[in-house]
Amino acid sequence: MEIEGPHEHNHRPHSTGFRWLDISLALSAFLISFISLTVAIKHGRTMDKLVASNSFPNIDVEHGNKEDLKDGLGQRPVLYMGLVNTGIGPARIRSVEVSFDGKPAANFHGLLTACCTLPTDTVLPKTDLYFTGDLRGSMLQAGKFVRLFSWPKNADDPRWPRLEALMTKIDIRVCYCSVFEECYLHDSRRTEPASIEACPVSGTPYVDE
Repeated sequence: MEIEGPHEHNHRPHSTGFRWLDISLALSAFLISFISLTVAIKHGRTMDKLVASNSFPNIDVEHGNKEDLKDGLGQRPVLYMGLVNTGIGPARIRSVEVSFDGKPAANFHGLLTACCTLPTDTVLPKTDLYFTGDLRGSMLQAGKFVRLFSWPKNADDPRWPRLEALMTKIDIRVCYCSVFEECYLHDSRRTEPASIEACPVSGTPYVDE
């Protein structure tokens, strides 16, 4: 007696019996899937931009000629210039350049030579100043300020009033990056920072020492 093997059943996709309707349903399913994928991609990109915007740093240059005394009672004349992060995320400082009239300065003494020292200044008092040092690689938190130099007034130094009059003529270029390595170049001669791929190597970095 022959024993029949199991019968193979060919499963056909469900259909409505109307070819045009089956094609319409298949196209509709494909279109819905495509739209859902597109929305998911756009949503992901939007979330990436939202995260980046919530960590956006913005470096500005700040300067002045007075500072509060430590006891909070009054002020004293001090020429200072520095960087302040007015953004909402930390900034990694990559390079700082300081120049006057196209002449780069590697430190504060070089800046004084470029802007404010005359050939007739033969004997000058020692410059008593405060500086932060090499800022390259440092992280500047949002809302924080770091000084490039701070020079208390010296009535015997003729360069002090000259520098005070020329503070707005000093050019500052600082390149910095966000925590997502999105980099920006701030130039004090421009109103807004420029977005760049990577910070260039500075020709004359300001590393006050």
